Amino acid sequence: MDSVELIGGDPIGDFDGFDESGGYEVRNERRRKRVDKGCLSSLRTRVSSAPSDAPFPTRVAVVIDALDECTDNAAVSIILKSLALYIGKLVPLKFLITSRPEENIARGFLLQSLDENTHKLALNKIPEDLTKRDITVFLQSRLAAIGENFDLGASWPAPQRLENLVGLSELLFIFAALAARYIEDQAEMDPEGRLTSLLNTGNAVAAKRGSTASPFPILDALYIQVLDAAARKLGPIPKSQLKLVLGTIVLAEQRLSPTTLDVLLGLSSGTVRRVLLVLSAILIIPDRKDDTTPIGIIHLSFPNFLVDPTRCTDQSFLVRPRIQHSHIASRCLATMKTLKYNILGLEIVSEHDRVLNSEITDLPARLSRNIPAALEYACRYWTRHLFEAEVCEDLLTALEEFCKCHILHWLEALSLLGCVDGAVEDLQLVQTFLKASIFQRFYCWQICDTYSTVNPQTQSLRATDVPSLLYDCERAIRAFYPVISSSAMHMYPTIALFSPLETPIRRLAAANAPPSLVVRVGLENTWSDTLVSRVIDRRFISALAFSPDGIYVACAKDNGTIQLLNAHTGAVLQIFESHSDEDIEAISFSPTGKELLSGSDDRTVNLWDVATGANLNTWKAHSDWVRSVAWSLDGTLAASGSDDDTVRVWRTASPEKMVVLQHGDWVRNVVFAQDGDLLSGSRDKTCKVWDTRSIEWDTETAIEPIRTLEHDSEVFRVAVSSDSRLVACGLYNGDIVLWTKSDGQRVRSLTGQGEVISLAFYPNGLLAAAYEDSPITLWDASTGARVKSAGNVGARAAAFASDGVHIAHATKDQSHIHLWPSELKQNTTRTTSIAGKLEQLAGYTSVEDRELLRNPLASFIAAATSPTRKLVLAVYGGELRVYETSTGRCMRTIEHSSGKNASPAWPPTGRLFACTGKDHDVHVWKADTGELVASFAGHSESITGVVFTRDEQHVLSALWDGTIHRGTIGQNGQQSSSEILFQSDGDPILTFAVSSDEKWILSASYRRKSPPDTSSADLLAPPSRQPVKDYDGDYNTLRLHNANTGRVVWIEHHPCISSVAFSEDCTRALAGNYDGEVFLYDLTQVIPPDPSVPRSPPPLAVPEHKLGVRQTQFIRGLSFSPNGKAVITDRAYTSIPSELQPLHTDPTDRSLTAIFFYEDDWLWHVNLDSDPRRLCWIPPLFRPHAENRTESLSSASGQSIAYISVQGSLVVMDRVSVC
Repeated sequence: MDSVELIGGDPIGDFDGFDESGGYEVRNERRRKRVDKGCLSSLRTRVSSAPSDAPFPTRVAVVIDALDECTDNAAVSIILKSLALYIGKLVPLKFLITSRPEENIARGFLLQSLDENTHKLALNKIPEDLTKRDITVFLQSRLAAIGENFDLGASWPAPQRLENLVGLSELLFIFAALAARYIEDQAEMDPEGRLTSLLNTGNAVAAKRGSTASPFPILDALYIQVLDAAARKLGPIPKSQLKLVLGTIVLAEQRLSPTTLDVLLGLSSGTVRRVLLVLSAILIIPDRKDDTTPIGIIHLSFPNFLVDPTRCTDQSFLVRPRIQHSHIASRCLATMKTLKYNILGLEIVSEHDRVLNSEITDLPARLSRNIPAALEYACRYWTRHLFEAEVCEDLLTALEEFCKCHILHWLEALSLLGCVDGAVEDLQLVQTFLKASIFQRFYCWQICDTYSTVNPQTQSLRATDVPSLLYDCERAIRAFYPVISSSAMHMYPTIALFSPLETPIRRLAAANAPPSLVVRVGLENTWSDTLVSRVIDRRFISALAFSPDGIYVACAKDNGTIQLLNAHTGAVLQIFESHSDEDIEAISFSPTGKELLSGSDDRTVNLWDVATGANLNTWKAHSDWVRSVAWSLDGTLAASGSDDDTVRVWRTASPEKMVVLQHGDWVRNVVFAQDGDLLSGSRDKTCKVWDTRSIEWDTETAIEPIRTLEHDSEVFRVAVSSDSRLVACGLYNGDIVLWTKSDGQRVRSLTGQGEVISLAFYPNGLLAAAYEDSPITLWDASTGARVKSAGNVGARAAAFASDGVHIAHATKDQSHIHLWPSELKQNTTRTTSIAGKLEQLAGYTSVEDRELLRNPLASFIAAATSPTRKLVLAVYGGELRVYETSTGRCMRTIEHSSGKNASPAWPPTGRLFACTGKDHDVHVWKADTGELVASFAGHSESITGVVFTRDEQHVLSALWDGTIHRGTIGQNGQQSSSEILFQSDGDPILTFAVSSDEKWILSASYRRKSPPDTSSADLLAPPSRQPVKDYDGDYNTLRLHNANTGRVVWIEHHPCISSVAFSEDCTRALAGNYDGEVFLYDLTQVIPPDPSVPRSPPPLAVPEHKLGVRQTQFIRGLSFSPNGKAVITDRAYTSIPSELQPLHTDPTDRSLTAIFFYEDDWLWHVNLDSDPRRLCWIPPLFRPHAENRTESLSSASGQSIAYISVQGSLVVMDRVSVC
C-alpha cells in the first residue's frame, strides 16, 4: 500500500447520506482520494451540523485496515495527527484501525488526545481458543457456501475433515483464507479433490514438523501446492514467465496493474493477466476492462515465502532478489528510453514560454498521456532496484546510456510528477551501487568531495562521465531544488546557467535547452563546499539542529515557528507552530530523532513529535527567556537553561517533577556528557558540572555542582568529548578553553575571533567551533592546532552533524548546509582543456581574476553600477574595485578606508565616480585612470548620500546632521571645503535626489522629538498628512528644496522613507519606504512645467497616489523608467496609470531597451513596451546583495546584467540569442 486512501467518488466528509443499514458505501466508482486533515475536518463539520431531517447516525464504524502497509509515512502521520485533533468532535464515529506496531504508528498513538480515546488490542494476546473458534466459524461458513455452490450436500465437509483443516491452520487466518480460495477454484471445479489434496499434504508436513527451518511449514506447503497446481495449467512459455511476473510483483515498490506490468516487463499485451489467472487463490486480479487497479496479494506472507529459500524449497518458484532486482532495473532503464526533453509537448518558442508546473494547463491529463504508469514507476523506483541488483555488464551499459542521454529527462519527469524530494537519496544509492560493485574494475572514477577516487593509472579500460553525471545531478538537485521541483522547463536553463563551468551536466543541460543568458563572471570551476542554501520565509533564523541521522535540520525562527528541513534539499517537511511569536532560542533532537525540544523567549519549553509536528507537552517552569535545551544520551533526562539564572532537569518519563540547579547569572548553554553528567555555561563566567545520577527527585534539597570551571569571560557554549574526558567552553570573547572534566584541570585555550555560537566534539577528538563573524574552525583538541576552516559570513546560528562532515549555519533569513573543505580537489583532467577553450571564446575571466573577485562578505559594504552599465564600483572595507561588466575584469583597485556606511555614486556619463570615507569626506576619481580629482571636507557627521549634478561640475552630499552640502569639482585632486545648501535642526537626512535640471532637491529626513514646523510662509503647499511616528517613535519628513538656495518649498509627513526620485521632466516625484510601498506625487502645482506661465494659486496639498508595487522589503533604489510609464525599484517593475505618468518624455531616449529586476527569487525581464516576464530563477548565493545601490539590474544595451551577490562577489550575466 503506497498511501492512506479512501476508495470512492467523494471524500469521506462530503457524502450525501447513508444506506438503509446505516452504512456509507464509499466504493461506488473506485476513484481514489487521499485522506488528509481537511478530510477529517470536513467530516467533523458534517457530524456537528447534520440537518434535523437527515440526522447523523448514532453509531458509525470507520475501518482503516493494514495501516502498517502504507509506505507513505507522511500520510500515516497526517491521519494520526488528524485523528488526534478531531477525535473528541467525532463522537458518533468508531474507528477500527488494524496495524502491526510499527514505530511511527505506535508513536502516533502516544499523542495525548488519541491515547486517551483508544482501546488497544494486541492480537498476540488473544486467547488461542478464541482464535481457533473464529477460524472454525470462518471455515464453516466458507466451505458451506462452496458445498452449496457445487451441490455437495449439506453435510459437506465431514466434521472431522473440517476439524483437521482448522488444526492445520496453526491459528493463522491467512491459511484459512488461502485454503478456502484454493478449494473453491472455479477453473479446477473439484472442491472435494482439492480439500483431500490439501489435507494430505498438510498432514504429511505436520508429521515432519521440526525437520524444516520454516516457522510456517504447513502454510508454506500450501503455497507450493497452489503454485504447482497453477503451473501445471500453463504451457512452456507462460510457465517460464510466471516466475518473472511473480518476482516483479513481490519485489515491486508499489502494486502494479496487469497492463502496467506488461509494459514494464516488455511483454505482449495481456500476458500478465493470462499467466496470473491460474493464481486466483493467492492474487486478486482486476477485471479485464480495468487497466488501472493494481494486482492484490491476499497476504504479505506470500512475498516473504517466495524470497526465502528456507520456506520456498521448490527452485522453480523461488525468487532470488538480487537477480530479480537486476532484471527490474534493466527493464526500468529500458522503459525510460522513451523520456525526452519537454515530454509533455509544451509550446516553447522563447524563454518566456517556460512556465511553472502549476501553470501548465491540464497537467494531470498531459501526464497521463505522456508519462503512463509503467514509465512513472520506472522513474520513481529504478534507483532502488539498481541498488539491490546483481551487477552485470549489460546493466552497467544500460546505466551509462541512461546517464549520458536521459538523466536530465528523468529529473524533468520527477519534477512534473511532483516527486523530486527523494532524488538526492536515489542518486546516492546509485553511486553507492557503483562504488561497491565490480564497476570499479572497468571505469576511471571521477567522484569528488566525499566519494573516494580510484587512480586512473590503475585502470585499463575506457573513461566515462557516468560518475560525474550522477554526482553533478545530485549537486544540482541540492543547489537548485526550488526551481527543479516547481518548474521542469526552467530546470534546464538553470542547470546550464549556474552549474560550475567544468561539470558535464552543465553541457548536457545546455544541449537540451540552450539558456538565453550566460554567466560571464561569478561561476566556480567545480562545485563548492556549499551543498544547500535556502531562504524559506524571510524570517530571521535563531537556532539550528541536525537530527542524529543527519537527514533533517530543524530551523527555529524569530516568529515562534520551527521548520523541519530535508538536509539534502532544504525542502520544508514540517512546521511546528504552537509557540507564541517570540524568538525560539534553542532546539535539540532526542537521541532517537523522534522528538524535538525547543526553548523560547516566551519562557516555555516545548516537546514536539517530529513525525507529526504535534506538540506533545509544554512546560512553563522558567520566569525568563529559555536559552538552551538538551537531552541525556539515553533520552531519559532533559534539561533547560534560562535567563532566570537556573537550569531545570526532569525525567522524560515523568516530567511533572523537576529539579532546579542554580547559577549566578543567565544560563546560556546546557549539555549532557556521555557518562550522564550535566554541564551548564553561564554569563556568570562559569561552567558547572552536575551529577545527575545522584539527584534525589523527591526532596527539595539544594543541589551543588561537583565541579565549577571558572573563566575570564561569559561562557556561551559548552561541549563534551565522546569519552566524557574533555570539556570545551566557548566564550563571549571568542576563546575556547579546554578542561579535563574529572579533575577540573585547565588544558589549553584556543584563540578565536567573535562570540562562539556553536561547539561540538567529533568522535575522533576534533573540535568544531562556529563564531559569529569569523570562519567556522576545526581544531585538534589534543594539540590546539587549527586543522581547517570553512567559510562563514555573519552567522547567527550554526550546528554540526554527527557524521563529522556536514555543517549548517544561518545568516539572517538564509540557511546553508555545507561540507568541511576537502584537501583533495576534484579530478577534472578530462574537461579542463575544453572548458579553457570555451572560456577564451566566451570572454570568461582568468582563474587569477576570478580569485580576485572572491571576497569575504564581512568586508563588502556597497556597490553601484554606472549609468552606462559598463562598470561596477564595489566598495570593500579597505579598498574600492572597479569592474568591467563585459568581462568581469577588475580594472583597478584603489586603497580607500570606506567605513561601514559608505555611499558610492556615478555621474550620468560614467566618467567619474565618488565614494565617502571614514573621515566623512567625499572623494572623486576618474573612472578610466583611477586618478583622484577632488576631495571635499567639512562634513561633521556621516554622509548618507552622494549625487553628481548632470554637468558633472558639482557633488551634492546629504549628512546625518541634517545638512546638504555642495562641492565644486576641480582637476587638481586637492582637498577643499563644500558649501552648505540646507541645514535643518539636526534632522538626519536618510536619502535625497536632484532633479534633471538641477533646480530642485528632494530629501527625506526624520526628527526624534517632534514633527517639523510647517507654518513657514515659504511653503508653496501644506502637507496632506498628519504627522505620524514610525516604528522607533520618530517623525519622517519629505522636503522639496530649491537647489540653488536650499529653501524648502514643500513638506509632506511620511512614515519611514528610504528612497526618493524625480521624473525626467520634474513633474512627478516618488517616495519609497521601509514597508516596500511607493508613493507618487504630482509636483505641477509647485514646480510649473512651463515657467513662462503665471503660477496658479497655492494648492491645498500636493496630490499623493500609492502605487501597487509588489515588494515586501524596503525600497533601496527607485526611479522612473526611461519612457516614464513605470516605476523601477531594486526588486520590482510597476506600471504607472496613464493619468499619473510624467507629462513629458523624450521619445528618442531609448538608452535602456530592456530592464531586469530581481523579485521573489526570480530574475524578471521587461521590454519597455511589454509586461514583466519571468526569465530565470536565481540561486540564493547568486542573488543580489541588499547593498547594491541601483534601481534595477538593467544595462545600456539591454543585454548585460551586473551586480554584487550576497557573497560579496561580482556577477555578470549577458543575454544571448538562442536559435
